[in-house]
Amino acid sequence: MTDSKLTSYVLTGILYLLQPEANAQKIADSTMVKINKERAFYETLGKVYPPDTSITIAESSIAGIKSYWFNQKMIEQKRIIIYLHGGVYALGSINSYKPMVSHLAGALNLPILFIEYSLAPEHPYPTAKNEVLKVYTELRKKYPDFHITIIGDSAGGGLSVTLVHDCIESNVPLPNALALISPWIDLKTSNNSYLIKQSVDPILSKNMLHEHAEMYAHNDLKKADPSELKFKKFPPVFLLVGTDEVLNDDSKNFYKVIKPIQKNTKLKEYNGQKHVWLFSDIHSNESIAAIKDIQDFLSAN
Repeated sequence: MTDSKLTSYVLTGILYLLQPEANAQKIADSTMVKINKERAFYETLGKVYPPDTSITIAESSIAGIKSYWFNQKMIEQKRIIIYLHGGVYALGSINSYKPMVSHLAGALNLPILFIEYSLAPEHPYPTAKNEVLKVYTELRKKYPDFHITIIGDSAGGGLSVTLVHDCIESNVPLPNALALISPWIDLKTSNNSYLIKQSVDPILSKNMLHEHAEMYAHNDLKKADPSELKFKKFPPVFLLVGTDEVLNDDSKNFYKVIKPIQKNTKLKEYNGQKHVWLFSDIHSNESIAAIKDIQDFLSAN
């Protein structure tokens, strides 16, 4: 091979490597139009009720990932909560979650770090879970003796489960505890509640979840699916789920998997509640009860 051909070959290879997502993930314009409409609507949900104005919020970059501190001044307690938001891996931001997370920070009286991870379909699996691990690892390095817990809702609940597995694989200390609100754990959307709870769930559907699972991890669905992960150990975990949501069985089935290896595993169903009910009304009796239950669980673990 001549020097000129070799140079051309190397440059072609470098250009290919510099554009992995462009090569791996071509997204139809119609798909992005739909996603952008869904995102715009999801942003409006952050205006359903006002944030707790007594809570400070500060943008930060941790391991190169945009994040937001709530109640950062309380970090002297040596306790940190990481919040992983939902949105079927494609929606959600600080704008949509600021009110709920600010009220959680106020009620729990602890600092919360909200991670604004990259969204699908532009950033498919494993981008989000890798970003979460990077941030968590960086916090563990910076605050090695801190008590670090995870709260995740919906897809963020699935990311929380995946984080535990990634910590085990990477030999990183595990979170001290997890509280998962309406977690989406079965990306196969195969649980019975996806069908039998559909009539009482106005928010999610089996078809919608399947569509977003495909967008998130089309070529790696089994690898990305938290319900496929195997565990020999797991931190204390509290699963909170509404009776009236298609993800009801995700929590129940995960409880059955984890309870034999972690005695401090708790499951509670909230009667009549829809998907992530705190998101729609933080002041309802059921939301107040859920926050108190989370507080009690995290205090004990």
